[in-house]
Amino acid sequence: MHSDSGYPDPDRQPERKILVAEDDDNIRNLLASYLSVSGFATVPVATGSAAMRSLERERFDLAVLDIMLPDVNGLDICTRVREHHNMPILMLTALGEERDRIRGFEVGADDYLVKPFSPRELVARVKAILRRTAPGDGDARLPAGDSPPGSAPYPIRVDMECKSVHYLDRELELTRYEFKILSALVRRPGVVFSRDELLDLLYPTGVSVVPKAVDVHIHNLRTKLGKEGAKLIQTVRSFGYRAAKVDPSAAPDQHILPGTRDD
Repeated sequence: MHSDSGYPDPDRQPERKILVAEDDDNIRNLLASYLSVSGFATVPVATGSAAMRSLERERFDLAVLDIMLPDVNGLDICTRVREHHNMPILMLTALGEERDRIRGFEVGADDYLVKPFSPRELVARVKAILRRTAPGDGDARLPAGDSPPGSAPYPIRVDMECKSVHYLDRELELTRYEFKILSALVRRPGVVFSRDELLDLLYPTGVSVVPKAVDVHIHNLRTKLGKEGAKLIQTVRSFGYRAAKVDPSAAPDQHILPGTRDD
């Protein structure tokens, strides 16, 4: 990278590498150009199989994936990526229906853009995502293994330093956004968080995201928690979500206080 004077700037951070998978030549070249000018190293590819090969060979800080890629579509690539790691993924789609956007969040996308869009907006979203995923990013929540003051030992243990969550005797494999939601909820059992508050937690820079994205993350968290998921993460109708309170006088397998859900 170079300074405005044209000479290398020793204070600059190393370039962050972006995979751009888009089958339209004009769009792909335009995005690669805008990202490069903004200081990112880019690897542009035109097919899903080429994207998969690049992901197998190189480490990327973020991937921009068109949903309608030839041979392997962007949703399938996102699903495969999420089997191994939490690299941020920004989806591009010509499908503007809400159900199509929700599908992207269900398979693990971090954000999306509906075509046509401004390349400047894409660069802004890439920068916003990378700011949120920088090392050490995230709110200070409970210290590792702590329970809220005055409560029984909480069944969900969050380690903010290691970014890990344990429920009973097993570690949960969570996405970055699922981790943020769950750590916020279990810090304050019984306190209701609205969808807007949770969206602000996930997207503090004000990126526009459909509110139902929160519902998708909650659904996935409940599924990963297993049969007690709906009891641990409760829906408060017309208001939002809360983590269950615990009853310190109850047996360990009965200490979750009842709540409600409407989904």
